[in-house]
Parts: sequence; C-alpha cells; structure tokens
Amino acid sequence: MDRLAVEKAKELNRRRPGLSFPVDMEWLARAEGCELLYWPFLGPVKEVKRGRWIGLARCLDQAERRHLTAHGLAHHLLHSGNQLSFHGWQKISLRKQEREAEECAAHILMPEEELAKLGSVPVWEIAEYFGVPEELARQRVTEFATDTEIVRWQTPGQS
Repeated sequence: MDRLAVEKAKELNRRRPGLSFPVDMEWLARAEGCELLYWPFLGPVKEVKRGRWIGLARCLDQAERRHLTAHGLAHHLLHSGNQLSFHGWQKISLRKQEREAEECAAHILMPEEELAKLGSVPVWEIAEYFGVPEELARQRVTEFATDTEIVRWQTPGQS
C-alpha cells in the first residue's frame, strides 16, 4: 500500500463530502480543476494526462471511463509538476507513478468507509456497486487494501 496515494484519496473525499456511489468522476475531476477531452486514440492508448487536461479515448465503457478519469485525477493530485525525463531513471519513476495513480484512483472510487458498508461480498458485487472494472475492484481489496482493512477482514466476526 502506498500511504501517499491513499492519503491523497482520503483528502479528496474530505474536501468533497457527500459523494454518492458510483462517483460522478466527470464532475469530481472538473471540481478539482481538471478538464476532460475525448479523443479517437489509436492502439493501446486510452488515457493521457497533461497539465490540467485528462484525455480519454472515446470508445470506453462507463466503468472504464470512470476508472481512467479517476486515474488521471490521481496523477493531477500526486504528480503535478513532476514529469521530468531522466532516461534510465524515467522507466522506474513512471512505473512508480502509474502504480501510485492506480492505487489513488481505486481509493477515490472505492473509499474505505464506503467499502466497509458492503461487508464480505464477491469482487463482482464491489465492481457493480462502485461502477468500476472488476480488475480494479480486485486490486482494491488485495494489493491496495489498507492495514486497517486487512486486520478487519482477518478478524472473525468483522467484515
């Protein structure tokens, strides 16, 4: 778990109390100063973040669009002004930034308090409730789980 990514998501949720689920990511991104653009990207490109702009592929389904908007917003919150090119270092740094953005996005879309309300349910139900891709929901309850969640999930009678 990346504490900075989780904390940035929590800060965002504190700044924007009363969010409903699934989160209206287009509204949230705009409220945080980002602008969304939809482009006919080719190949594997689905999302691009540059300055305050989040570019999204036009062909995305609603869950993937919500996910990638949150991912772009996470870059905005975490990595503003931090995109420098240093050859060999860049690949390692970019992987780290992508993982941080993915974890932050998962916590923006599926906050700890709201996830706890669901109790012990299958991953597909979490994905459906939060309107996210199933793979992101799986990551959220495994590799992106907080220490508090892990303890709660491992304690009998808690979920």
